[in-house]
Amino acid sequence: MIHQIRGYSLAIGALLSALALPFPMLYPIAGILLWGFAISSFRLLAHRSLIQSMALIGVGLASLGFSLLEGAAVPLYPLINSNTQLLAMLAAVSFLSLIATPSKRSKKRVLPVGKKGLISTLASGHFFSAIINVSALLIIAEKLNESRKIDTRAASMLTINFAMCALWSPFFAAMAYTLSLVPNMQMLAVMSVGAPMGLISLAMLYWLHRAPESKLTGYPLKGRNLVLPALLAVTVIIAHEVWPTIAITQIIAICAPLLVIIVLLYEGRTNQLHCHITNRLPNMHNEITLFLAAGVFAIGLSALFKVMPPWLPFTHYGPLEACLTLGCCLVAARLGVHVIMIMAVTAPLLLTLEPNPNLLAMTFLAAWGLGSAINPVSGTLLVMQGNYHINGSQIARANTLPITALYAINCVALFIYSAFD
Repeated sequence: MIHQIRGYSLAIGALLSALALPFPMLYPIAGILLWGFAISSFRLLAHRSLIQSMALIGVGLASLGFSLLEGAAVPLYPLINSNTQLLAMLAAVSFLSLIATPSKRSKKRVLPVGKKGLISTLASGHFFSAIINVSALLIIAEKLNESRKIDTRAASMLTINFAMCALWSPFFAAMAYTLSLVPNMQMLAVMSVGAPMGLISLAMLYWLHRAPESKLTGYPLKGRNLVLPALLAVTVIIAHEVWPTIAITQIIAICAPLLVIIVLLYEGRTNQLHCHITNRLPNMHNEITLFLAAGVFAIGLSALFKVMPPWLPFTHYGPLEACLTLGCCLVAARLGVHVIMIMAVTAPLLLTLEPNPNLLAMTFLAAWGLGSAINPVSGTLLVMQGNYHINGSQIARANTLPITALYAINCVALFIYSAFD
């Protein structure tokens, strides 16, 4: 019963946050419901998530307390509504798994073999993952595991392919969190750099794995699992062009569940909505709590920096500084620091330089995507470790060299973007 209440608390909080666009008075109610979900989830948190959340909240409140002693105002409203739009989008996107999964017919198709199978696996994995996130990674890995063992090499290929979606997908938590940190970024401009990086990663992974995969089966690039997500992506982009003042996170939070409800009504499967709310949503406690805690941390640091300006090793944020920042973020990620903590720490510091918002957003997205592939305790690697008994550190080591190459390519992309911006 408590599990169901938590699920509906998150669902209703996300819905009210999306509806708060025409009715701003709903924001505090949404925030209270989401915080209620997080507080009731503390005993369920993974040990590392609990420590990180408590650290973020503790430092955030301490910074806020010091700024209040120096005469700053109490940011009560922002604290209650900490990252509520982001969380609404995360909850909304989770519903896509109800309609964006392979049909029974597509599951029975003959699997492609060799280089064709590798291309199919990489393409379907990348674009499918870009919409429904880690669910796609597990679906594809499970299908491959039926005909071969998922070893460290295969796990490396799948996790890098998945992680690079963060550089461009508007449905990834990376994009939503970056939008919350850099609200004046232009999403299409950022995607124009991130999407080519995704294609480059596909080409690199194909080149690296074409020999080992020459006789192995792949995942079929067919079915509605790509049609419906593509429809949603086009809908979101068009809606953003028509109503540019509406946040992307709110557009997705409204469009994703609406599309799911329409499809489920057409197919007579609306009972699955209740199952999703009571089973899938309550299990999002780790990411929901971390994002709320990161919001408190960012608000506290922002208040602190208003009364006590920070010291930075540079006074300007250009492509060189972006590359140095990204490199430091990746080192921290390799040491096991969660990307949310990395971004929560660096964002308030770098925003004091009044940087190009698109350049800063690209830095954060690259830090999330590249960093999650080499962080031994990232959610991506832990999922593979839990399901296929491959140590996260092994996958991180296997990913380090390809990610280093992608880091260098990404730095070139940042310089090119800055030159033509």
